[in-house]
Amino acid sequence: MRTTFLLLVAAAHICLAGDMFTIVQGSSANLVKFISNAPLEQVIGHTSMATGYVTLPDGAQAGQGEVHVDLSSLDTGLSLRNKHMRENHLETDKYPEAVFQLTTLTVPAGQLKDGERTAVQVTGTLSLHGQSKLISPVTWMTRQADELTIESDFTITLSEFNITRPEFLVLKLSDEQQISVKLVGRKSS
Repeated sequence: MRTTFLLLVAAAHICLAGDMFTIVQGSSANLVKFISNAPLEQVIGHTSMATGYVTLPDGAQAGQGEVHVDLSSLDTGLSLRNKHMRENHLETDKYPEAVFQLTTLTVPAGQLKDGERTAVQVTGTLSLHGQSKLISPVTWMTRQADELTIESDFTITLSEFNITRPEFLVLKLSDEQQISVKLVGRKSS
């Protein structure tokens, strides 16, 4: 009986660690959002056009992953503002996407517990507008059978990525941008 129990625990550990999850571009479950403040308004942009993968760490291998976000799909709710953002600030013809390359993923106790939202330690390189910067976003992961939900919040400044701050008449957006990410990956077979 005890041997059977230990085998089941070991099998569960193998199933819950080292698995690869694919993030499907355009899934309604995905949301990449930025919030930018100006003296008289707040600008919010969002997209679901993110794709990539995350591999959970196991005893033999570190976690890894990569996420690509299509910047030309960011929507602020105003078509003219979208056009100016893409052409004059993000320069999406030249820099069509933002890329996060995961370099470190540490899961407490070595594995995610099924159905439990868990704070994880993540470090990686964010490449945006031709610039790359090492970041450590606050991140949570929730494993539900064959699905992995990744939630992350972090702040960047436009100046560190050489992005010109948008100005509209007397309004000037903040250099600081709050980024919020929710991605859902499906277990790859």
